[in-house]
Amino acid sequence: MGSLFAPGSRRAFAFHLLKTLLIGTIAAFAIAAAYLSLVIYERQASIGKISRYDVAWSASQGMNEYLRLSQRLTALAASGGEPLKADVQLRFDILKSRLNLFTSGQFQTFVSEAPEREDTVRRLSELLKELDAMMARIGEPEVARSAVRSMAPLETDLIGLASEANQYSAIQMAKVDNELLRLHGNFSAVAVGFFLCSLAFIGLLGWHNRLLTHTYDALNTVNADLRRTSKDLEGANAAVLEANHALATQNGLFDAALSNMSHGLCMFDADQRLIVSNGKFATMYGVPPESLPPGTTPEELKLSSIKAGSSTQQSAELAYWKQQQLIDNRKPGILLQKLTDGRIISVSHQPMERGGWVATYEDITERHQAEERIAHMARHDPLTGLPNRLLLRERLEQILMQSHGHQKDTAVLCLDLDNFKNVNDTLGHPIGDALLREVASRVSGLVREDDVVARLGGDEFLIVQPAVGRDEAGRVARRLIEALEQPYQLDGHLVVVGASIGIALESETKTGPDDLVKNADLALYRAKSDGRGTYQFYKPEMDDRLQRRRMLELDLRAADFDKEFELAFQPIINLQSKAVTAVEALLRWPGCQRGHVTPDEFIPIAESTGLIVQLGAWVLEGACRQAMSLPGKVNVAVNLSPSQFRRGNIVDTVSTVLAMTGLPAERLELEITESLLLDDSKETLLALNRLHALGVLISLDDFGTGYSSLSYLRNFPVDKVKIDRSFIAEIAGNRDHMAIVSAIVNLAHALEITTIAEGVETEEQLLIVRATGCDAVQGHFFSAPKPAAQIRKYLEKPHDRLTLA
Repeated sequence: MGSLFAPGSRRAFAFHLLKTLLIGTIAAFAIAAAYLSLVIYERQASIGKISRYDVAWSASQGMNEYLRLSQRLTALAASGGEPLKADVQLRFDILKSRLNLFTSGQFQTFVSEAPEREDTVRRLSELLKELDAMMARIGEPEVARSAVRSMAPLETDLIGLASEANQYSAIQMAKVDNELLRLHGNFSAVAVGFFLCSLAFIGLLGWHNRLLTHTYDALNTVNADLRRTSKDLEGANAAVLEANHALATQNGLFDAALSNMSHGLCMFDADQRLIVSNGKFATMYGVPPESLPPGTTPEELKLSSIKAGSSTQQSAELAYWKQQQLIDNRKPGILLQKLTDGRIISVSHQPMERGGWVATYEDITERHQAEERIAHMARHDPLTGLPNRLLLRERLEQILMQSHGHQKDTAVLCLDLDNFKNVNDTLGHPIGDALLREVASRVSGLVREDDVVARLGGDEFLIVQPAVGRDEAGRVARRLIEALEQPYQLDGHLVVVGASIGIALESETKTGPDDLVKNADLALYRAKSDGRGTYQFYKPEMDDRLQRRRMLELDLRAADFDKEFELAFQPIINLQSKAVTAVEALLRWPGCQRGHVTPDEFIPIAESTGLIVQLGAWVLEGACRQAMSLPGKVNVAVNLSPSQFRRGNIVDTVSTVLAMTGLPAERLELEITESLLLDDSKETLLALNRLHALGVLISLDDFGTGYSSLSYLRNFPVDKVKIDRSFIAEIAGNRDHMAIVSAIVNLAHALEITTIAEGVETEEQLLIVRATGCDAVQGHFFSAPKPAAQIRKYLEKPHDRLTLA
């Protein structure tokens, strides 16, 4: 034992101990170096993760570009212009490039975590393809508006996606921070161990000089590693600071996007607590922004809008109930809320994948009002505001469905104004429109509240009366006719019109609303045929009359004029010379296969189909040829239709016929009606002047029955006027008619115009007409219309009746 503590032994033991400690220290340094390398590697991996967590930035950039494109499109749809169109194209190209961020890198991992996110990115991709196809025509307002409408549904989803991306990035950043803190702790422990080992090693170096050199070298190596590790830590800290700054920047962009949205927005978590809202929502509902802190419940929002006065208790409760239904069912949806000032708010509810929801609020007042105006215009007459044909049919169908089982009938009254065209043509369409508005007001004031009054077009109105009887419908028709006959004061003009009414009853139709209206129209046609100013109930035989008219039209189109038609002539007698001065050519259709057809029946058909032009030319030529063979060189009078002036070249036709037949122009009298003169067009006046220049005489037929007839005598080249037979028929018992005839005769004579009285049937009428100073007469008292052969015989012999004059 003693030798062990000898000086030589102590040095050997010390050397051995130092050698052992040196070997242990070197091993510890090697282990520490390896551990430090591992720590540094993990540190660099964490920093790499930070650089990859760009999800919030990508989502915010995509959402911002989407909102910018939407705003540019809205401006382009409102005002147009090439600068805006170019800006829209630029924003669209940028948005397409942003789509690549959504389908690559960490963002793709974020999207794949939830089907709703994948669906949003897919819909965005499809929308961009749709917009790409529209870009060539995006400058057209309608195309721009269509693009805005296509983008609107996706805006809420992109906002929700950006919000979830923001939360996702925050979570990932927190994980990285925790890893960095753990590495900091590990590194600190290793550094302390190094420090202690270094102290121990330095102490041992004092024991032996030879070990000092080796220890010094090892410490230099350790210090170099420590310096490198310190630099790595400084870089990691800088990366963390940069990542935090980027996240703060993205949060700022997200806040800016919320603040600049055109819609209001509220986002709630799974516990129905407010996460975030924007200023647009507060402004829209008049709620102070400070009253919307995070954590606010939908119930509190409802109470705030009621307190602010923007919502009524009822509308707020209804909107809250509908929203709760969507929340409970976790379904997207849209609800409308009407505010107290009349604004209409569209609330779009969109659930989020992890619970909660996003609600966007859009003021659609103008769009809603425009849609209501369009819907109203589609079903109402713009002039009178009454229901039009479309709305009338809907109401009539409802009334007929509700009337099933009722004892009373449903009546449809078809009303048409008499002489309305005269008002339009002489006083102008503004007066005609004012008349129609006044008529609509009078009719509406005479029917019950449950009755339907509609305007079908022109001067035709229709009244539907549910639960009425036949007698009651007749009384209403009489009241309407009496009321509408009363004079109208319109812009300084006194206007008088009448009305005719056709009535159809549901019990007599049984085939639906369309046939009910058709039958009322047939009854109206009969009422107008019976002399106007009256009403008629529908009868089944009216359908037969309509079918007959259709068959006659077909027969007329296929008729051979030379074989089926013939002319008859009625003499016109001069009361001074007591001689026949002219004969009027009248058309007859004895060859019709359906039997006797009067001119009053087939002439209107020819007029409406345009066949009157060809038929009138045939009559003109035939009359002129027959006139050449009449004794005494009497004149021939031929009626011309207004259609012959409008659809044919009447001047050339007359010139050609006179040349073909050889009849002197002064022996041809052309009879026109006041309806032709109502046009008062330059073409009509020019044609009449050219005919007059040929030497042809112009007679104004049916004079006295039109509107402002006397003015025609001054404005047009008229040689004769034929006083309408309606005045002559009652001249013996009606002093007013006699006064009218006398006034017409006196005025005509003052203008050096010859007068002819039509329809003289009795000796008494002849004497009265002669007493008025009338120049000539025509009627059955002298002769009915006769074929050409018979009229020649008539003209060759004297007639005792002429002596009565």
